[in-house]
Amino acid sequence: MEYPKETPRWRRYLRLFRRDVRADIDDELRFHFEERIGDLEAQGMSSESARALAQEEFGDVAAVRSGLQRIGNRIAERERRRDWLGGWAQDIWYALRSIRRAPAMTATIVVTLALGLGLNTAMFSLLNVVFLKPPAGVAHPEQLRRIWSEWTFRSGRQFWSGYDYQQFERANGVLSGLGRTALYRRPEERKLGRGETASTADVSTATNGFFGLLGVTPALGRFFTADEDRLGNGARVAVLSRAFWQRSMGGNPAAIGQSLLLDREQYVVIGVAPAGFTGVDLEPTDVWVPVATTEGYGGTIPWWMNPNVNGFQILVRLGDGVRDETVDARLTTALRRGDTKQSTTEPEAASRVGSIIAARGPGKKSQEVQIAVRLAGVSLIVLLIACANVVNLLLARALRRRREIAVRLALGISRARLARLVLTESVLLALIAGLAATLAASWGGILLRRILLPDIHWARSPIDWRVLAGTGLAAVAAGLLAGLIPALQSGATELTATLRAGAREGGLRRSRTRSFLVVAQTAFSLMLLVGAALFVRSLSNVRALDLGFDADRLLFAQVGFESEDKARDSLVPGRFAELASRLRGTAGIENAALTAMTPLSGFSTIGYFPDVDTLTHRKPEGMFWAVTPQYFATAGTRLIRGAAFPSGVAGANTLIVNEAMARALWPGQDPIGRCVRFDKPETPCSNVVGVVATARWGAIIEESTPQFYLPLTSMPFDYSARWRVLVVRARASDMASVTGVVRAALRESFPGGIPKLKTMAAVLEPRYRPWRLGATLFSTFGVLAAVVAVVGVFSTVSYGVGQRTHEFGVRVALGAQLGDIVRQGLGEGLRAVAMGVAAGIGLSLLAGRLVASLLYGVHPGDPVAITVVAAGLFAAATAAALVPALRAGRVDPIAALRAE
Repeated sequence: MEYPKETPRWRRYLRLFRRDVRADIDDELRFHFEERIGDLEAQGMSSESARALAQEEFGDVAAVRSGLQRIGNRIAERERRRDWLGGWAQDIWYALRSIRRAPAMTATIVVTLALGLGLNTAMFSLLNVVFLKPPAGVAHPEQLRRIWSEWTFRSGRQFWSGYDYQQFERANGVLSGLGRTALYRRPEERKLGRGETASTADVSTATNGFFGLLGVTPALGRFFTADEDRLGNGARVAVLSRAFWQRSMGGNPAAIGQSLLLDREQYVVIGVAPAGFTGVDLEPTDVWVPVATTEGYGGTIPWWMNPNVNGFQILVRLGDGVRDETVDARLTTALRRGDTKQSTTEPEAASRVGSIIAARGPGKKSQEVQIAVRLAGVSLIVLLIACANVVNLLLARALRRRREIAVRLALGISRARLARLVLTESVLLALIAGLAATLAASWGGILLRRILLPDIHWARSPIDWRVLAGTGLAAVAAGLLAGLIPALQSGATELTATLRAGAREGGLRRSRTRSFLVVAQTAFSLMLLVGAALFVRSLSNVRALDLGFDADRLLFAQVGFESEDKARDSLVPGRFAELASRLRGTAGIENAALTAMTPLSGFSTIGYFPDVDTLTHRKPEGMFWAVTPQYFATAGTRLIRGAAFPSGVAGANTLIVNEAMARALWPGQDPIGRCVRFDKPETPCSNVVGVVATARWGAIIEESTPQFYLPLTSMPFDYSARWRVLVVRARASDMASVTGVVRAALRESFPGGIPKLKTMAAVLEPRYRPWRLGATLFSTFGVLAAVVAVVGVFSTVSYGVGQRTHEFGVRVALGAQLGDIVRQGLGEGLRAVAMGVAAGIGLSLLAGRLVASLLYGVHPGDPVAITVVAAGLFAAATAAALVPALRAGRVDPIAALRAE
C-alpha cells in the first residue's frame, strides 16, 4: 500500500485558478489516515503498530484514489460545464436586455448585417446549385464523369463536351472494362400539342442505358429498352419527369400508355421518372425519348452517322480503382476525328474527363456564370463593409456605456469575461440578422437566378442544408469580426480614468479606429462602383458595335406545319419567293429577301478548295450563308466591291466573300473573279462576284471570321435546307404594323401553317445580357455598399462632433465663426474619405484584372470611370458629413459648457 503523500506547496496555489481533484483526494485520504492512527494511539498502541494496523485497514490506497479521482473528475467536469453554460446564459440574457433597451440601434445593426448576409446567402444559393450540388436522384454521383474534348490552337486551348455518335461508339469500346457509358443530348424545346397556342416541353434524347448508368429507377411504368433504342428502327416511346407528369397529366397513373404529340410525332408514354430527377444538367428535362427516334438531318447517310451531328454528351461511371488519367489516356486516341482532309490542319485533340456537374468541367463557363462568381466576391465585400459599419455602431454604443463597463470592472468582473460579453452581444445580433437574411434570400435567391440565368427553369429550392450552414457560419464569423474591436477596447478600459472622466475624454483611440473603418468602407465602395461603371461603358460599347446589318429594322419570319406533307413542303420555297416579291411593295416595308437561317442563330459549313493554299488561315471547312440576291440590301450589309448575285441561272456557280475571307485568301489582291471549289477538288469552279462587310454570325463579340455567301436558289452542292427564312426590312417606326402585315401574309400564303416571327432586336437582346447583368447588378451592389459607407461617414463625423461639443462651445463663446467650426467638424471625416478614395483607386486597378475578360472596349483601369466615381463618392460623403458639421457650428455654448 502507498501512503498518501503531502501535496507540494506549489500545487496548492493552483487551486486559486481551478479545482485540483487529485490533490483534494490525497488531502482527504491523508486526513482520515492520520485520524485513524491517532485513535489507535489513544487506545495505547505504539506509533509503529498503529500505523501498520491503519495501513492494513485502509487496504489498496492506489485503487481507492483512482476510483475517487474518476468520480471527482466527473463532478468537477459537471461543475465546470454548469458554470460555463451558466455564464453564457447570463451573457445571452444580458445581451438580450441590452438589445431591448436600444431598439433603434439594434434595428440598424440587424438591417445592416442582414443586407450583407442576405446578399451572400442569395449568391451562395445560386453557386451551390451551379457548382456544388450534384444532380438530384443520381446514385453515387462522385463516380460519374462527363467526357470533354480538348483542342489545342495556336491561340490557346478550348474545350467542348459535344461528340458525334460514332465517337461514342468508339468510346464505348475503349472504355470496356473501365466503366459503363451512356449518351444523351441536352434538352431542347419542342412543341407539345397543336395550334399556335400549343405549349412546349423540354425534350432530351438518350440511349437506353442512360437511366441505369445514373442509378435511377422509375416511379411508374418503366424506361425504354435496347430494342426500343435500336438505331434505324427505334420505337417512339417517352419517359416523363414527375413534375411534367403532374403538370400536364394531373399525376394520373393511367397516363402510362397514352399518346404524347411532340413536333408532329406521336409518342407513347411508358414511364415516369422518380421525384426530383430532372436530368444531369441545370436545364431540367420534361421528356426523355430514345436517340433512335430523333428526326433525320437529310443527306445520303443515316443521321446518326453524320459527323456534323455532334451535340451528344458522353457520360461514364468509372469502375472501382479506375483513375481519371487512365480514361484520358485511353480516349485521347480513340476520340480524334478521322477526316483525312482535315488531318493536316486540324488542331491537336485530346480527351478530358470532368465532373458530372457541367460547370465544374474544364470547359469555359458562360459569361453569366462568370459574372455570378464575380458577384459572389462582390457580396463578400458588401458584407465586410456592413461589418465595418456595425463595428462603428458598436464602438459608439460602447462609448456611451463606458462608465457602466468601468463599474463592472470595479465590481470584479474579469476583462476576459467583459470581452466575451461584448462578443456575445455582437454574435447574437449577427444571428438575428442571419435569420432575417435567410428569409430574404429564400426569394432573393430565386430573383437572382431569374436575373442571372433566366434560360434555366429552376426546379429546386434555393435554400438547402449547405446554404443554411453557410449562412450560419457567415453570421457567426460576421458577429465575431464586428464585435472583436469593441470587445478588445472594452476590455482595455482604464478604470480610474473612466470613472473620473467627462464625456469628451478617452475617445482618441476609438476615433482613429472609426476613421480607419471609414477608410476601408470608402475604398471598397469605390472599387464596386468603378466595376459598375466599367460594365456600363462595356454595355454602351457593345450596343454601338457595327454588326454588319441593321439590327433595329429587321424582322425574320418562318412558318411551321403540324403534319408532314411532302407535296406541300416542295411548294414552300416557291411560295416564300413569291411572298418576298409581293411584300417589297407594301407600305412600311423597304425590302425583303430570303435566307436559310437567322443571323446569330446557327451556321453551316462545307469543305472548300480555293485557288490558294488554305493553310494561310487554317480553315479547311468554311462557314457559309445561303441567301437570295436582295439579302444584302435588305439586311443592310455593305457591298464593298463587285456586285450582288445575278438573278436566275446567271447566279449559278458564284459566291460573295466577306472582307475577312478576302484578306485571308488573297491578301493585297483583287478577289473578284477568283475560283473556289466546294466539297471535292474536282467540282466546278464558283467565281467570286463581290466582297461584303464582315457580319457577326455566332456572337456579338468575335474575331473577324472568314465566311462566304452562296445563292440560295442555285447552290453548287447538295444543300438539305428545305425551309426558308423571310427577311423583311421595315422602317423603325413601322415595325409593329409591319409585323402584323407579315403575319397575315404568311397565313394567306400558307393555309394551315403557323407563323413564327422574331425581330432582330429580340434575337440580339440575350446577347447583350452579360454586360447588362454586370451593369445592373454591380451598380446595385455598389450603390448599396456606397450607402452603407456614407452612413458610416455620417456616424463617424457625428461621433466626432459629439466628442468635441465642449470644445466647440468654448470656441463659439470665444468668437469662432460658423465656417471655422464647420471646417473643424468636417476635417477628420473628410480626411478619412480622401484616404479611402485613394485606397479605392488602388484596389480598383488591382481588382480590374478579375473582370477584364468580361469587359468590352474599356480598360479595367479606365481613368474616366475611376475619376467620375471617385468624385461622385467624395461628393456624397461630403454631403453626409456636412449635416453634423453644421450642427456643430450651431451649438449653444452655454448648453455645451453646462453639459460638463
